[in-house]
Amino acid sequence: MQLMDTPDNKEKLVDAIKIFYDNVMEQKDLRHFFFGMTIEKLIKDIELYQDFFMPKPDRYFRETFSQTAPSAIQIKAPQFDELQITLQTSLRSGGYLKSQIPLLSAKLLELFEESRAQMADENIKVWKPFEVTNQLVADLYNANRTDARLEKNGDVYGSRGFMYPFWTRVANDTKQLIFIGQGFSTSVDTPLATVEAFCNQVNEKFTHQKFQVRQSAKGPVLFARHAISYTQGVPTRMLMRAAKQFSTTFEAAMNMDTDKLLKNIIR
Repeated sequence: MQLMDTPDNKEKLVDAIKIFYDNVMEQKDLRHFFFGMTIEKLIKDIELYQDFFMPKPDRYFRETFSQTAPSAIQIKAPQFDELQITLQTSLRSGGYLKSQIPLLSAKLLELFEESRAQMADENIKVWKPFEVTNQLVADLYNANRTDARLEKNGDVYGSRGFMYPFWTRVANDTKQLIFIGQGFSTSVDTPLATVEAFCNQVNEKFTHQKFQVRQSAKGPVLFARHAISYTQGVPTRMLMRAAKQFSTTFEAAMNMDTDKLLKNIIR
């Protein structure tokens, strides 16, 4: 879901954000949420970092959202609840359909939280595109209570601290960070059709992430990929959150394998 993919869509979103910003600034219990922030800064950060918002399961948008900013700058829970209501009301006033608002408000809130966090950072936590390397990603994971190592092909293998091990690939030619999850067959003789049937079940449940099956010399492999563009840079907080969300989804898919078609390496 690109928020500003056409001039008309950008104008519509900017107008809605202005309505929200003004509504927040009029409420004394909420206005500190945007302390030191400008509408221009909010819009710029949306353009820069929207690709780092991970797809979510449908149920996520029916629940109350959690704050993603560092604990030191989080607001009180009742205030954040009121902020969500104000945002959704503002989006409706801005001409968005009721069906569009849950996803849009979730994405905007996470991006607004990142903008606030960057304002409070003592050290810059955004990588420039030319800085991004496999080693830098591995170092970030290791610095955030997860274990990571570089594989022979350069991919970053993340294990302990993530819900399920996976790989992160830095594709310098396309300026993409690619998460890769793989579940390997317990037997080389496992029928491809059986794993494909399981994959269909997974895709029916996890509509926010596409799973596929490929044949290998050691049997069918269940895999998933998610690519994020870093042409505008990498907000490291959002990268860590995205990596953990991808890993959590893959773990949930592997847990559906009650017939033990695949090797679940964390069992």
